This record gives sequence, structure tokens and C-alpha cells, in this order.
Amino acid sequence: MKKNIFCLICFLILGFSLTSCKEEESIIEETPPTTEQTIEKFVVTETQAGKIKTILEAESAIINDNEKKAYLTLPRIKFYEDGKYTSILVAESGEIDLDTNDVKALGKCTLDTVKNEYLQTRDISYNNSKKIISSNSDIKITRGKEIIYGSGFSSDINLNNITVKKQRVIIDK
Repeated sequence: MKKNIFCLICFLILGFSLTSCKEEESIIEETPPTTEQTIEKFVVTETQAGKIKTILEAESAIINDNEKKAYLTLPRIKFYEDGKYTSILVAESGEIDLDTNDVKALGKCTLDTVKNEYLQTRDISYNNSKKIISSNSDIKITRGKEIIYGSGFSSDINLNNITVKKQRVIIDK
């Protein structure tokens, strides 16, 4: 009888141990792999031959490795020519192609140049290889007392060589 009680106690202890091991195994879960990273105060600087070409800053960026894109909140792109600051593009949001560094500035966009020229529009595309900005949205360009309106444009980043579609110019005396 003592032998049976001892066996029963051993069996219960062994059964309890096996049950608790099984419960521990079911609690462990694998973390699924993620393709996105979030970065606060995102900054990317592009240089060539030791001179700054562009500085892209954003409040935050969500980087999607599968799409090779970064989705930006409040991006600001400062443009430089021969290491000297020339203009800044500011938007509500945007996305950057991480392979080509092409940028789509989305929402309300402004471009200010060092020559006190000011461009306002929506949804600007920046082609990094050609150094061209463009939009098909309505635009307003202020140059001193001259205001140019249009329904789209293409230009270099300094507004030197600009093509405005359906333009209308107002000159204030």
C-alpha cells in the first residue's frame, strides 16, 4: 500500500511537471519580422566631392524596406550649389525613393530661394538625377513686385529656368 501511494504521488508530481512545461512552451511566441522602421528627427545629407548638395530633414520617417521608400512627415529639403545654400522646399508630407533619391512632396508646398523668390503649389516632384522640380497643380510665384500664376510648372531648384503652363502675370507698380 505504501508502495502504491508512493507511485501515485510520483505520478502526480511527474504529471504536474510535464503539464507546467507544456504551458511554458505555449506562452513563448515569435515576433513576426517587420519591414518598417520609424525614425524621429530624420536627416539625410547628400554630398559630392566634399560639398553639400542637399539636406533633407523631416519630423519623422517610416522606412519601408520592401518598397525601398521612406514616408516623411513635414519634410524640408535644403538645396545647395557648389556648397552654397540656394533654396528650400517645404511640404506637409512626402516620400523619398531610397534607390534614386527622387522625392514627392505632398500637400501644400513652398519653395523659397536666396533671390527672394517664392513658389506656392501642391504636390511637387523632385527628380534627383536631373535636379528638376515639377508639378501639375496650380502655382503662384512671387518675384519682387511680379506675381506669376499658372496651372503647372517645371524648373531647376533655383527657379532660374522655369516653364509655367497657362501662365498669367501680374506686375504691381
